[in-house]
Amino acid sequence: MMNHELRYCAVDPGKYDYILLSYGLCGNGTLGVSHPKLPIIMHNVHDCVPLLIGDRKAHCEYMQKRPGTFWFSYGWIEGFPLPGGYDYPQKYDEFFNSVLNEKQRDAIERMLMENYTHLTFIWWNELGHIIAEAGRRYTRSCVASLNDRLGFCLQYDEVKGSPEVLKRFVDGEWNSDDFLYLEPGKKLLFDAARSKLFVEE
Repeated sequence: MMNHELRYCAVDPGKYDYILLSYGLCGNGTLGVSHPKLPIIMHNVHDCVPLLIGDRKAHCEYMQKRPGTFWFSYGWIEGFPLPGGYDYPQKYDEFFNSVLNEKQRDAIERMLMENYTHLTFIWWNELGHIIAEAGRRYTRSCVASLNDRLGFCLQYDEVKGSPEVLKRFVDGEWNSDDFLYLEPGKKLLFDAARSKLFVEE
């Protein structure tokens, strides 16, 4: 768990003022995170999609319109096994150290995608035209593969993202809407009823 790693990492408070943790709740992976000697600054988000879009409000509005969205980014395309990808078996083996046959792959992808309607690619101008086009092609090929092989009716979409939130994070421009400030010893908590992150008092 992230909390265990942070709690026991050797950080000299005489050399550093903060720990910058570029994560959100991330599947509860940061729940309870704290550090005994240094404050932690982290993103006030459930996952990294709003960070890639660069605007929490825009992300919420998109999800209200299309709640069945499975997100793609170029980083995920390069690093992770994504449903429908031509390289899914190879990346699955690299990531999970497990070889899939075709039947197993179909079963996993069917289970993963059964509640989704869209595969949406997030692109940044800052990464350039070549990367954006490669990401579009890959995402569209995943849509076609899942629809053709498994009978889904998925649609392709794309969203122009921005590194603005990440830039403000590293530049120290931490407003209370987008970022959480955890004093030393204080834990990150989550109110499931309100779907809200907050810091232990």
